[in-house]
Amino acid sequence: MSGKKDTSQLWMVPFADLMSCLVILFLALYVFSFNQKKPEYEAAIANLQKELGVKSAVKKVKEIEAAKKVEEELKKEIEEGSLGMEVTTSRIKLTFSSPILFDSGSADLKDTARSVLDPVAASLLKMDNKVIVEGHTDSARMLGKKFASNRELSIMRAFSVINYLVKRGVPPVRLTAFGYGEFRPAAPNDSDANRLRNRRIEIIIMRQAEIQEGKT
Repeated sequence: MSGKKDTSQLWMVPFADLMSCLVILFLALYVFSFNQKKPEYEAAIANLQKELGVKSAVKKVKEIEAAKKVEEELKKEIEEGSLGMEVTTSRIKLTFSSPILFDSGSADLKDTARSVLDPVAASLLKMDNKVIVEGHTDSARMLGKKFASNRELSIMRAFSVINYLVKRGVPPVRLTAFGYGEFRPAAPNDSDANRLRNRRIEIIIMRQAEIQEGKT
């Protein structure tokens, strides 16, 4: 009898594994919800932090207010689907359908692009955040066009947007341009609607308040 193993506690091993998996799952869900939390919730928290004297909250409030201002002034474009807006704790991303800014195969801004970009420039002047401007195209080949490739077209479009923002007073040191051509599609290039989604300019405002908050 003395050599018989006690198996009465073996249930604890799979139970402990189950608890570990649940903890990991809940942590992952918390991180996801934190990164995707709605601007209204974030604004309420930021204003509370501001009242409590948290320094980084001041910049966070300015960022949220600027994003709301852009959303209000470009409400028509957002409703029409020619402009998309995404606000997370790490960035504010504005996605412009290329036809709203450029003619086909051109990197010169349309005259009508001014009314779309002016509210963005005005909001950027109220912040000191870094800004990334990305150009994207569909996968259609450039035949007989001014540019040698879609990547060249996309980077020149990004530069055109940056040059306009600089003319409106945004410091060049804050601005960075990238041209990805067809290599970062938002959708498969298998229909006219999807190809239109891929022809876009993205203006990404990095959230400095989150970076600074992580350092303190």
